[in-house]
Amino acid sequence: MLKTKAWFIRQNPLLAELPERDLELLEQVTESIEVRRRQLIWEPGQSASMIYLVRTGIVKLSKVSAEGRELTLHFFTRDNLFGELAVISEQPHDTVAEAYEDCLLLGIGKDDFNRLLMRTPLLAMRMMRLVGERRQRLENRVENLLFRSAHARLASLFIELAQTFGVRDSRGVIINLKLTHKEIASLIGATRETVSFAILDLRKDNLIQTEGKRVILLDEPGLKALRDA
Repeated sequence: MLKTKAWFIRQNPLLAELPERDLELLEQVTESIEVRRRQLIWEPGQSASMIYLVRTGIVKLSKVSAEGRELTLHFFTRDNLFGELAVISEQPHDTVAEAYEDCLLLGIGKDDFNRLLMRTPLLAMRMMRLVGERRQRLENRVENLLFRSAHARLASLFIELAQTFGVRDSRGVIINLKLTHKEIASLIGATRETVSFAILDLRKDNLIQTEGKRVILLDEPGLKALRDA
């Protein structure tokens, strides 16, 4: 059973420990938004006027080149905040955000969120940390694309996804996110064919196992060694 909006706000890690008056304000200014699978939340050129929290589902953030090639930047799942650049920039969106599966979101208007940041130093500090961590992750992604082999990029991706979507069982860590080879290619800046061959090599080396569109990490130390080679 889905918990109430008030319950979600109070247990969200980003909002935890905020003063009660601020939590009550958030309850008043947020709106629940249902988004169906593959429905766009925003697209390039659209005004950045809202910040979102994921209650259920998965949101995909991507960028599309002038030639139509897609690069997936990130997946957001339960408790994640996204659209935070609306807070610090007057520029319209230059990315695409879409529901990777059916989602229930909480939307917070930019002006309301900015007012909350001004009166709540703890939340402002957490937002600064969040923006910094995401910038670092993006810089690491660029470094991977420029300097690492497809096999190393793939190993790095699987380790990163396991941190958010990983479920451990007797075999290893199951990445509980269904991805096609084409979608994996858009995450590491490679072709679908390259991804297919690299996955086959990782399976032969007993680093991973695949079940349909899910990947199971069998040897995390081995994957980290490949990532860092």
